[in-house]
Amino acid sequence: MKSEEKLNHLFETLRNEKTSTSVSDVTSWITAPAQFTVPKSTSKIIIQKNFFIMSSIATIIVTGVLLMSGNKEPNIAPKQKKDMQATIQDTSTVIASQPNHFTFSNEINDNPFIQPLIDLGLVTLPFAEIIFPSQNSTKTSLQSNTGSWFSTNDSLHVDTLFNGVKSLVFKGDKSDILVSGSNRTGISMKYNYQLKAKGVFSRKKEGNCELNYVLKDSVLTIHLKRKENSFNGVSVLSESSKMEFYVPENVDVKMDSDLGDIDVNGLKANTTKVYTALGDITAENVSGNIDLNTDLGDISMRKLEGKINSVTSLGDIQGEHILISDNSKFNTSLGDIDVQLSNPLSDCSLDLSSSLGKVKVDRPDLKKKSSSQLNLGNGKLKVIMVTSLGKVIVR
Repeated sequence: MKSEEKLNHLFETLRNEKTSTSVSDVTSWITAPAQFTVPKSTSKIIIQKNFFIMSSIATIIVTGVLLMSGNKEPNIAPKQKKDMQATIQDTSTVIASQPNHFTFSNEINDNPFIQPLIDLGLVTLPFAEIIFPSQNSTKTSLQSNTGSWFSTNDSLHVDTLFNGVKSLVFKGDKSDILVSGSNRTGISMKYNYQLKAKGVFSRKKEGNCELNYVLKDSVLTIHLKRKENSFNGVSVLSESSKMEFYVPENVDVKMDSDLGDIDVNGLKANTTKVYTALGDITAENVSGNIDLNTDLGDISMRKLEGKINSVTSLGDIQGEHILISDNSKFNTSLGDIDVQLSNPLSDCSLDLSSSLGKVKVDRPDLKKKSSSQLNLGNGKLKVIMVTSLGKVIVR
C-alpha cells in the first residue's frame, strides 16, 4: 500500500508540473513541418528534454508495477497449491516415523590426515583415579589406618571398636589399664580422662591428653601421650586416667605403660605380655605364654595356665591355682614370692633360692624348708623362684 501511495503522489506531481512543450505544439510540428524551421541546436535541446521526461515517466511506471507485485503471493493454481501442501505434510510424517539414531562413519579413523585432538583412551588423569564398579562388586566397610583424639577442657572420653585385629599393642604413661576377654569379634576400646582442680591457684602451663592409634597388618597400636600440668598456689587436684580393652580370643596382647596399674583377665591368647615401670599387675583367668613385668610394684596371679614369666624389681609376687605347661620363672629383687602350684610335684623340678630370707615347700604331700635354697624334683617342668631379699614359699 505504501508503494501505491508513493506512485500516485509521483503521478500527481508530474501532472501539475508545467511543461515547456504542449500537445498542440507537437501536432503543429507534425502537420506543418515545412512552414517553420527551428535552428538545429534549439530543436536538439527540445527533443532531448522531451525524451528525458518520457523516459522518466516510463521508468516510474515500471518501478511501481514491480513494487506492487512484490507484496503479493505468487499466483498458484488451487490444485497445484493443494498438491504442494500434501507433499509437505507427507514429508514431515515420514521424518517423524523414522527411528531417532545416528549412523557414524569410519572415515575419520581411516583418514590419516584427520585425527582427534585428544585420545581419551590414552589420557591418564593426573590427580584422580576413577574406578567404575562392576555389577558383581559388593560394598565393604573400610576402617581408617590411623586416628587421633585430643582432650578439651581437661577431659577426654573415647569409646570405639576395631575389627580385623590379631595383635593389640599399647604404649603410654600415667594411666591404669584393664584388658578383659570378650565374646565379640572386634576389640572394644574405652578411655576416660578427667582433671579437676579446686582452691586458690595459678596455672602456668595447661597440659593435654592425646590418644593415637595405628592399624597395620592386623596389628593395632594404641599410643597415649600426656603432658604435665603446672599449678602454683594452694589447690586440690583430682586426676584420673583409665584405659579399657575388651579383647576376643586368639588376639595377642602387649601392654607397655610408664605409670599405672595393669589388670588382665579372661584372656585366651598365644601371648600376653604386660609391663609397667611403676604400678601393680593383676592377672586372672589367663592362658598361653604369659609375661608379667614391673619395675616397682606387686604382681598378683590367679588361675593362670601356660608358660609364665613373672618379674618385679621391687615388689611381691603372689599366685593361686597356677598350672604351668612349660618352664616358668618367678623373680623379685626385693620382695616375697608365694605361689600355689596346681601341678604335681613329680612333674616339676623346683629351684628355689633367697639371698636373705627363708625358702620352704608347704604342701600336703611335701613339707620342706631351708634358710637360703631348695632343689627338689626331677620333673620335665622346670620352675625357678628367686628373691634377693625376702622369702620363697611353694604351696
